[in-house]
Amino acid sequence: MSKLTRFTSGIAAVGVACSVLLFSVAGASAAEKLRMVTSLPAPSFLYKDIISVWAKNVTDASNGTLDVEVFPAGALGRDPASHLDMVSSGIADIGYVVAGYTPGAFPETTVMELPGVIPSATVGSIAGAMMVEEGLFKGVGMDKVKILGMFSTAPTLLHTTSKVETLDEVKGMRLRGAGPQLLHSIEALGATPVGGITSSNLSEALSRGLVAGSVNEWVAATIFGVIESAKFHLDVNMGTSPIMVVMNKAKYDALSDEQKAAIDKNAGEAFSRLWGEQFDGNNEKFRAKALEDPSQQMVTLSPEEKAKWDARLQTVVDSWIEQTPNGQQIFDKYSEAVAAASQ
Repeated sequence: MSKLTRFTSGIAAVGVACSVLLFSVAGASAAEKLRMVTSLPAPSFLYKDIISVWAKNVTDASNGTLDVEVFPAGALGRDPASHLDMVSSGIADIGYVVAGYTPGAFPETTVMELPGVIPSATVGSIAGAMMVEEGLFKGVGMDKVKILGMFSTAPTLLHTTSKVETLDEVKGMRLRGAGPQLLHSIEALGATPVGGITSSNLSEALSRGLVAGSVNEWVAATIFGVIESAKFHLDVNMGTSPIMVVMNKAKYDALSDEQKAAIDKNAGEAFSRLWGEQFDGNNEKFRAKALEDPSQQMVTLSPEEKAKWDARLQTVVDSWIEQTPNGQQIFDKYSEAVAAASQ
């Protein structure tokens, strides 16, 4: 082979290698990055076993055309109450939103907060997905966002710094709740409802005596340090906290059909089931672990006292139906969805 031929062949080989490299770089850069804001600590199962898993599922289903980047613990936005606005305005593409932090945005979802309605996170979440699918959780002025996942926590119970067994004992106690209906339930029991305390500030509020108790499920009660100060746990279904994952609608609409399909495949009931099953399993683990400590005490109402509490809490349901636009329809539809999801 002549020197000229070898030189020419070498140039050609370099050209092919450069073409492959440029193609690979172009392919890698073609992935559409979606930034997701959350308030979840990275070590928490909510982040590791649900949100991160979901993000990977979407990325994989898109054949690499999407890259969902999840930001933990407020790394993209420190105030959880701002996350819905961040998604609506396009600052973030996707957001993990605690509905109770933005009261009035999704008033229909407060049906999930009503006491005694939801038996588990799985059932409540799947029922929520059904309501979204039927267009019954529209929100107010929320046309700029699309609900990808609708979730319920496990049923909450009352954690207090002193033992509570009667309505007389709970009367006047300052108790924290995360959403409007949970606050109404607290008030109906004769206690003093305290809102505006985010989960990250809850432990301090209890330790400083700003509140004497909080309404939470076992997961939040453990992760956010509630049980460090509130060691009495009253077994009464106070309702749940609705949570959702939303996406900027303009961003979603601008995606390719393949990218939309990847998101849709992992949205709705599939997302709700992932959330619910993980939440229920971990909730039971947290409950069992907490009660291994002899200083933690479960409290059960007597049958007579339970009847009194149930009667008080039923007034919250009745009031919600009366005061909420289409309240009876939403309550009936959600109750039907809960029954269907329980099958």
